[in-house]
Amino acid sequence: MRLPRRRFAGLASGGALAALTAATLGAAGSRAFARAVARTHFRAVVIGSGFGGSVAALRLGEAGVDTLVLERGRQWPTSPTEAVFGSQERVDGRMFWFRSVAYWPGVLPLPVRPQPGVMEVSNEAHLDILCGAAVGGGSVVYTGATVAPPRRWFEALYPRGLSYDEFAGRWFPLATAALGATTMPRDVYDSPPFTHSRLWDRHMTRAGYPPVPAGSTFDWDVLRAELRGTVRASATAGESDFGCSNGAKKSLTRTYLPRALATGHVQLRPLHEVRAVRRGRRGGYALEVRWMDTAGRTLDVEEYTCDLLFVSAGTLNTNRLLVAARERGDLPELPAALGSGFGGNGDQVSLRTALTDRPGPAQGAPCASTYFFHDRFAQPLRAESWQLPGAHGLPVLVTFAVTVDRESRGTFRYDRGSGRVVLADWTPDKQRGSAQAMHAYDAEIIAANPGLVSAALGYPVPFTGHPLGGCAVGRCTDLEGRVAGHRGLYVVDGSLLPGNAGGANPSLTITALAERALAHIVAAGG
Repeated sequence: MRLPRRRFAGLASGGALAALTAATLGAAGSRAFARAVARTHFRAVVIGSGFGGSVAALRLGEAGVDTLVLERGRQWPTSPTEAVFGSQERVDGRMFWFRSVAYWPGVLPLPVRPQPGVMEVSNEAHLDILCGAAVGGGSVVYTGATVAPPRRWFEALYPRGLSYDEFAGRWFPLATAALGATTMPRDVYDSPPFTHSRLWDRHMTRAGYPPVPAGSTFDWDVLRAELRGTVRASATAGESDFGCSNGAKKSLTRTYLPRALATGHVQLRPLHEVRAVRRGRRGGYALEVRWMDTAGRTLDVEEYTCDLLFVSAGTLNTNRLLVAARERGDLPELPAALGSGFGGNGDQVSLRTALTDRPGPAQGAPCASTYFFHDRFAQPLRAESWQLPGAHGLPVLVTFAVTVDRESRGTFRYDRGSGRVVLADWTPDKQRGSAQAMHAYDAEIIAANPGLVSAALGYPVPFTGHPLGGCAVGRCTDLEGRVAGHRGLYVVDGSLLPGNAGGANPSLTITALAERALAHIVAAGG
């Protein structure tokens, strides 16, 4: 096949990651470069470049394994002065993965141009699932909170073979350091955009629950530059849900992925969407891959093959790929439990109106503080100081919470009529326990702080930004993500978690679980 010139351009431009790719493949236009980018067989293929996929890419590359990362989303640049992404105040199609109308809490349903934008919103029955769609996956669009689950709830949820002592002593610290997570420095915390954070902490302390600093993957030097006015305000203006244009987040495009590409053994191909997985004709695995341009137009559909396949497409899309493969007969012997055990991590959001205190002219995006309630409410609950994008001085404080919900689970099933995998059995009552815990928490904080009142959110459908489960570790896979009965097939992403992270934002746990898995896989040779 003669490679279209657009592929050369697409792989040879786009910032630091593209420069590393070019350094690995040779000069654009050279024969070596042409051969490299035309290849469709690799020893290992990693589907997805989020937390699990980026870990897999790095550790395979370090082990000298010939590896390709296929990512459906774009590789987004950063700019100190320009708005690279859309936002709640600048609504456009860059925000959404192929939507024609904007759909987000607090955002008007404006028409937008469908394109491979940075966030997928999947409208499942009774639940909206939010997930990143970009090089770097969820790390581009999350709010950077990097916390570990408490021992008690980790041990209640995860298989016994996963030792909390081992994770606390090795894997959580390794992941924290590799992600670059630190707590908010005092000078940033004391600045005007974090008046709301200080007020939230004061309310919590007055209620008898002094919060502790939360780990975060925001780059505090970029925030300081925003405060000085030397770069465009992004994180300090509350931007986060659709990315920070000035690089204020230490996304995976700044941590794991550059290190993976620098090994010289890893290629990254953005805008390559894996649509099907099956057995290869000569062993291994074959993938049907759609290659797009930045407008979302299909440029080609190709078959890629590999000996080792790491499915790290994120909970939603890993379940879509593997449940479809089983039900269509492409991988008919995949575990019967695959697709079951999905959960939304107990995600809840609340707003409180401060009638006597002012949260400041703008609300910065990074989470400064957190507090964990083990037994106080209907479910164990972690509360985090959050922000209202575009607050502009409104007297509103936001709390984000995750609860330890050990029971509410759903199942992904293949709908033969539509040919789609859908969340089939989620009902509104499956979020009732976490909602009750959140309401009780709010009531207690309000009772201890005169001048606070609850503000209704009015979201049309419950949502989760932390979809987890469906390919639970120890159930569908062994403790390292090897899929039962399928040599060379691995799952390394949030679908391994048992529907709940155990009282934490899941990014750290996914990263740590992936680090542990890859260490064992590399040591065992597969």
